[in-house]
Formats: sequence, C-alpha cells, structure tokens
Amino acid sequence: MLLSAKTKDDIFAGLSKASKLLEFDYFAYGLRLAVPVSAPKIELLNNYPSKWQEIYHTNNYVSVDPTVQLGLKTIQPIIWEEEIFSETRSLWDDANSFGLSHGWAQSSFSGDGVSGMLTLSRSHDSLSKTELLYKTPLLLWFNQLAHIALKDILLTDLTDKSNIKLTIRETEIMRWTADGKTSYEISIILGISERTVNFHLSNILNKFNVNSKIAAAVQAVILGLI
Repeated sequence: MLLSAKTKDDIFAGLSKASKLLEFDYFAYGLRLAVPVSAPKIELLNNYPSKWQEIYHTNNYVSVDPTVQLGLKTIQPIIWEEEIFSETRSLWDDANSFGLSHGWAQSSFSGDGVSGMLTLSRSHDSLSKTELLYKTPLLLWFNQLAHIALKDILLTDLTDKSNIKLTIRETEIMRWTADGKTSYEISIILGISERTVNFHLSNILNKFNVNSKIAAAVQAVILGLI
C-alpha cells in the first residue's frame, strides 16, 4: 500500500494499517531536509492524540527528545526505555500520561540530504527480546517503505531544490570549489579561462538561489550532487 501511495492520505492510511498489524497503537514519521541549513524543513505524519501533539509542540519537546537526538546519529533501532529519558523526565512523564509507554524508532538517510525517522508506540506490553527477534526484519522493511513513499510524494512540496541538475562542467567546478579552490586555480586545473569558470559559477548560484559559491557548494554536497 505504501509503495502505491499517491497522496499524503494514502501514506497515512498505509502507515496506520501497517503499525496495527505490527501491534502498535500509534505511529509517527518525520521527514527532514538538510536545506536550508539554518532551518531544515520538516514534514510529520502521525496519529498521536491531538492533545499530546499540542503538548509536544508547546514544550518544544522535539529539541530535547532523546530518540530524535539519537536518530540523527545512528540508523540503529532505538527501543524506548526509561533510562534513555533520564535527562528529560517531563517528556517521559507526559508521554506516559497519554499511554505512550513502549516504543521502537529508527532513522533512514538518503544521499540527497533527506533523512526520516519512523516511530511506533503503544500503551501495553513492553517489547520483549522474542518479539524484537521476530519483528525486527519487518520493522526495518516498514521503515524503508515509509521513507521511500514519503520522500517521493512530499519532497517536491517541501523544496524546489529537489530538481536541481548540474551539468558535467558545473559539477567539476563545484567539486573544486568545495575543496577551496579559487576561480583562477580551477581555470588552470580544467584548462579553461577564469571568465568561463565565473560564468558557470554564476549559473550555479542562480540554480541554488544563493549569493555565494560556498553556500552553493555546501548545498551541492548535502544534496548529493557532488
């Protein structure tokens, strides 16, 4: 169902159905772009109680949520345990008050600077080693399907940079720019005039809608273009 999804509603229905089949009450999937660097764009789909969503947002829990912080560093599955929330006790207590007591989370990353995180949670029964042994392959596959579906459908809505294409020459120039070479140095390396290098750089800046070649190089790296 997720792979055939055409809309956000299709994805929501697919996530909801799959999470229930895996015996979880709630799901959340967050998709995060690495650009703009100062304020990465985020899209979130979840079926958590609306009041919990309000509390989570009001208290800005995303900035201290240890599962989110861990998810930015690893693709290893994260099992909710009280110890993980030892430094964010209010978050743990508030979550438990809504029956969000047991959970599983995992991040996904793709080469174009898009990252995602799937979280499944429930109020009953902790995750036993036997259950994890049986369900981990299914959970990993579910996570990948969710990432692919959301990325394909939501990426265009989140940024107009998803369709940026660099020519072969622009890619060469960006690579050398990212290595700190000046326009003059790049002209010598590539055997073209400095004026030609600057012409290509001007086109690149327009494509990224930025004012400096460093900003363009950073975004090109993040988006996997060089």
